[in-house]
Amino acid sequence: MINQVTAIMNKLHHDIGVTFKNRNKDIDSWKKACAKFQSYVSVIDPMIDQMYKDKKLKSPEVMEFVLTFLEMDPMFFRSGYLKEDMLEKLKKSDLNDKQIQRVRKILIDAAENRGQREFRRYCRLAKVFANDTLITSLKGIAQHHQGASKSRANLMLNYINT
Repeated sequence: MINQVTAIMNKLHHDIGVTFKNRNKDIDSWKKACAKFQSYVSVIDPMIDQMYKDKKLKSPEVMEFVLTFLEMDPMFFRSGYLKEDMLEKLKKSDLNDKQIQRVRKILIDAAENRGQREFRRYCRLAKVFANDTLITSLKGIAQHHQGASKSRANLMLNYINT
């Protein structure tokens, strides 16, 4: 579902960009593309709506959706804002051991591969779920990787240590 929504959202957003370039010649196509994008209701919208209803992630289905969404790290218009909100909800939620392990894997992946706007939220979440294994993994990334991965791992470690 998440991959399907990502593809549709990216296509709709792309169509706006393409028609925007020619809007002076064909404003109707641009308006139609905008209307289609704005009216799109995805199959994941009910889960997103449910996530926003509560301060904590209470529903097992919504918790699974949030963890899967963060594991997949989809990229579409406004997905960064959505991830930020999910990360904040995770900080306040009661997670079992398996879910905590999944969060720690997400955090390691974020340090290695994710440099988007929500990265500082990953760092704040790392402070909540830090353990020796996570810290050791981040130190390994900081020591053995180069460039952005190294910087992100060090930044996450700084959040954990403050």
